[in-house]
Amino acid sequence: MKIIQANKFYFKKGGAEKYMLDLSSWLEEQGHEVIPFAMKHNDSLDTPYKKFFPSFVRTEQVSLGWQGLRTMGRMLYSSGAKRKMLKLIKVTKPDLCHVHNIYTQLSPSILSALKVRNVPVVMTVHDHHLISPQYNIWAHGCGKDYRDVGLLGAFISKFHKDSRFASLAQTAVFKFHRTLGLYRNNIDKFICPSAYMKRQLMHGGFPQEKIQIVPYGINSRHIKPSYDHEGYFLFVGRLSEEKGVETIINAAKMLGDIKLKIAGTGPQSAWLHKVAHGHENIEFVGFRSGGELEKLYKGAVALLLPSRVHENAPLVALEAMAHSTPVIASDVGGVGEIVMDRQTGFLVDAHDLDAWTESILRIYHDSELHGELARASRSRIESHFSMTDHYKAILSIYTQLVN
Repeated sequence: MKIIQANKFYFKKGGAEKYMLDLSSWLEEQGHEVIPFAMKHNDSLDTPYKKFFPSFVRTEQVSLGWQGLRTMGRMLYSSGAKRKMLKLIKVTKPDLCHVHNIYTQLSPSILSALKVRNVPVVMTVHDHHLISPQYNIWAHGCGKDYRDVGLLGAFISKFHKDSRFASLAQTAVFKFHRTLGLYRNNIDKFICPSAYMKRQLMHGGFPQEKIQIVPYGINSRHIKPSYDHEGYFLFVGRLSEEKGVETIINAAKMLGDIKLKIAGTGPQSAWLHKVAHGHENIEFVGFRSGGELEKLYKGAVALLLPSRVHENAPLVALEAMAHSTPVIASDVGGVGEIVMDRQTGFLVDAHDLDAWTESILRIYHDSELHGELARASRSRIESHFSMTDHYKAILSIYTQLVN
């Protein structure tokens, strides 16, 4: 099969990009031809298909000038991206297109190009943006839900990038796409990594028959389980408000003899350092990946996942459990489909500090309980989240649509 993999970026910028690149590598190993489609970017991986990539558009900073108008136009409906996709289809004659995160930088205009050329389309739903102008939806008691916000409410709220105009633009574009059904009508199959996300899509008006649940997978064959630990708890992720890192820092401050290691960077980094100042049991280790991150997983008593937003299917939980590391997590979104409460860890209220400290203390002081949770964590990954099974399920969907 010839398969277009479409995503806003063609390099490892985040979780969606890593997933898309890993899937592409597996497909090529199986003898399929993968054709990338993304926005032009200085960090893009080398590919002969770069000439078909739409031009770069800046989105990190809010601009009210020409650049802002250009970004707004790209968000709404990019005729340039559509032309590039039509040219790519004409040259490569693909059997299918798998889209990931195409919002803003590519726009759903490329779906119209695929539709008119009768190319089947599947989409992996990595976040909430199909059903909300937000990419994240706050958990109850943690923040406001802007799914049904009006344009005036969006302008007043500054929910996106702390900007009135960015929030207004984000909401206007979302409502425009939803009214025209550009995603709902032009995508043949939505792949949801969690039952939670399937329910959210159905609640948002997407037809049930177009939605299929395929949990993420992880390759645990090369990860040797270790049931010992070095006495610290671990956070891995972006240091931003929605990740709730302040909650576990406050818990660690109350438990001065228990160590907390925080791996990651982000916009709240300086603030969180101030919150933790003077507490020697809290250590910021910066961004870690590869072997360094694996070592952190193996040495941790448990991974802490204090998200204040509804997570779809956090890969960090799968990674920790593959290393036989239990997880204490906020009971939000699809997290409970990965972490089994009192079996592979604990699920607690996102902002219940007492519940966080109690769960940490239980795992830390009860070695028998820790061993049971650790073994069950590894077992659950092997039985329910096989990477090979995941890829085969994706390929089965491809085959059904092509045939």
